[in-house]
Amino acid sequence: MEDEKLVGAEEPQENESQNNLSEDNSQNSLSENSQQNKTVEDGEVGEATENSLSENAQQNQTVEDGEATDDLPKKKGIKGIIEYIKTHENLRQAVLFFLFSMICGASQMVITAVLPLILRAASDSMSEPFKWFLFDYTEKGVGEFIGFIVGSVVGQVLTFVLNRKKTFNVSDHIPFRAIAYAIMAVLIILMQTAIGGGITGALSKAVPDASELVATIFNLIAQVVAGIAALVVNFLGNKFFIMRKFKSAAKNDKSADEDKAE
Repeated sequence: MEDEKLVGAEEPQENESQNNLSEDNSQNSLSENSQQNKTVEDGEVGEATENSLSENAQQNQTVEDGEATDDLPKKKGIKGIIEYIKTHENLRQAVLFFLFSMICGASQMVITAVLPLILRAASDSMSEPFKWFLFDYTEKGVGEFIGFIVGSVVGQVLTFVLNRKKTFNVSDHIPFRAIAYAIMAVLIILMQTAIGGGITGALSKAVPDASELVATIFNLIAQVVAGIAALVVNFLGNKFFIMRKFKSAAKNDKSADEDKAE
């Protein structure tokens, strides 16, 4: 009987120990699960943080690239000015026409000043007075008139060639353009002579006792005013009539630009 009591007493102890073990196992299992869940959550948070940082970096890079792209056309200094002129065709044509006109005008002035000296040195007859139509060279002599005509022709030829090739970029109907330009050049020379002579005459009448230096200044003023008027008329005549592109040439240029863009 005592043995049975001992056995009966040991069974509850064993049951209690088993229950304790099962509770410990349950707690350990819950602890491990919570740790795993925590690890998973930490991993997800880490990945989310990395993805967020990556997206922010990409956005920042995109913004920087956009800003850099926006800044590319906005060059500073002379390069920026040149880039702006290139992208505006009317302005580009006006600038090039002015520059070429200055170059050709300088060559014209050199010939007009030097050639009469050579002619007068070669022959005394080049100092004889000359007057015809609007051209009055009674004081300067026929040599000055020849120098003026030769210088004007050389300057106008250079202006036609340079502006046709570089300023207006035309290569068709050259004979027609050359004849039209020659007619316009003659008209411009007559206009320039009339304006210059009129200004010089008016200033001379206003100051009849002007010294040689003052008379030279009057002559320069007249040439500057007449030259500016001639420059404006020359540019407008070339752009809208002589050097304008015909429809066929304009279509060819447009198709060529589209092919380049593709």
